[in-house]
Amino acid sequence: MDATRARRLGIAGTLCAVAVTGCGGSRLSHDAILSAANGGPLAAASAQQQLQPQTGVTATVPQDGGVAPVPGASAVGGSASSGGAGGVTPVRGGAAAAAGSVSGGGASHADVATGSAGSAARPAGPLAPILLGNVGTYSGPVGGTLYVVPTMIQVWVAWTNAHGGIGGHPVQVITADDGGDPARSRSEVQDLVENRHVIGFLANFMPLNLQGPLPYLEQKHMPVVGGDEVNAQWTSSPVLFPVGTTFNETMDGTLRESHAENATKVGIIACVEAATCDVQAQHIKDASPRFGEEVVYTARTSLAQPDFTAQCLGAQQAGAQVIWIGMEANSAERLANSCARQNYHPLWITGAIATTNREADLPALDGLLAPASTFPAMLTGGLPGITAYQEAIHQYAPNLELSGATSMVWTAGELLKKAMANVGPQPTTDAIFKGLWSMKNETVGGLTPPVTYVANQGTPPISCYFVVQIKGGKWSAPKGSVYQCP
Repeated sequence: MDATRARRLGIAGTLCAVAVTGCGGSRLSHDAILSAANGGPLAAASAQQQLQPQTGVTATVPQDGGVAPVPGASAVGGSASSGGAGGVTPVRGGAAAAAGSVSGGGASHADVATGSAGSAARPAGPLAPILLGNVGTYSGPVGGTLYVVPTMIQVWVAWTNAHGGIGGHPVQVITADDGGDPARSRSEVQDLVENRHVIGFLANFMPLNLQGPLPYLEQKHMPVVGGDEVNAQWTSSPVLFPVGTTFNETMDGTLRESHAENATKVGIIACVEAATCDVQAQHIKDASPRFGEEVVYTARTSLAQPDFTAQCLGAQQAGAQVIWIGMEANSAERLANSCARQNYHPLWITGAIATTNREADLPALDGLLAPASTFPAMLTGGLPGITAYQEAIHQYAPNLELSGATSMVWTAGELLKKAMANVGPQPTTDAIFKGLWSMKNETVGGLTPPVTYVANQGTPPISCYFVVQIKGGKWSAPKGSVYQCP
């Protein structure tokens, strides 16, 4: 059984209550973990093992530009140890993990290739590391879409450190899985700030529970660069810095693109598990008339729902030509299959953050349009930043499942790198803020639509977007790396 099929079966076996779940597998040996964490190579045989997920943990894996990353390690980068035997250390509430697991469970990551890092540039030097945190929902139903994030962060860190770090500073990112629990998310964020002394956060994906840690982040004036961006706070909070199209504007993009496809009768099928689902459904209702669209059907469903036949029949009878999917990828797959069994094939629309590469394998989702906040994840060239993204994945994680999330992580890292280009000998939180606030109409070389940040204020909405679509069993970018603006 290949890794992709194994992962799909593991996810399908979780009928998606919003709770922490785990998939089985065998652990790496203790010796292999310590060897990799201490800078030794990871044996190829070990790198190909299925890995046992753990709960509430991170692992710190040095990256000096000549050591391959540990597969899916929960914290990566930096030449300085964060403590613990062999550099593998727990976050509050968990024991040390086998390298290669998603913190808190979920499907195992794609293998990370062994071998040396890129040799075109000198690895990061002996300056103080830039220590960052990452907290997200990498297990449970949402984790079925977002489990790639920790590995993608690892890829970016390894590539960055192999090419000089940031201003000569090695980068280290400590990752924790909140399992979709707001209280746990806040606790992990607090631990990373107060006990691990991170100076900021990179690519926090917590679409269902941002309300947990946000007051603490604002109190501590702690920046978050990039993430899921599906909550309204991403354009109102002074400590959240969206990278790419903000979410309401992504929904506007879906309506604009569906109208261009002459699909004007809209159905909405959105989850009931979180407030953001309410916001999505309401925004589609309110915004549709502006784009010549009419909402003719609305249904609220659970992410745990195994079948959507009733909703498919309701939308079909209402004459819906296009369906907005306000759910994660696993539920979208079940929804599309349910409708296909009724010979109902609407145009599907959603945000790219909610998609995965495997959805292209599903004939029932052919034609799905998903405006993307950052560059189309499947592109292989056209811009230097996209070329570097693909080269880094090929080198460090060739089996990684590409998605809207992998593109957003890479773009967030590259934007942070640019913001801290002039960092001094001691990296600080203030340096991150000042670098971000200096950005006006920044595109990071075309990886994102123009973004502008305002000192001590929320970020103005970002309305331009990229277009990705499933066509003929493949994800494609009909308009390439050119972002579209209203």
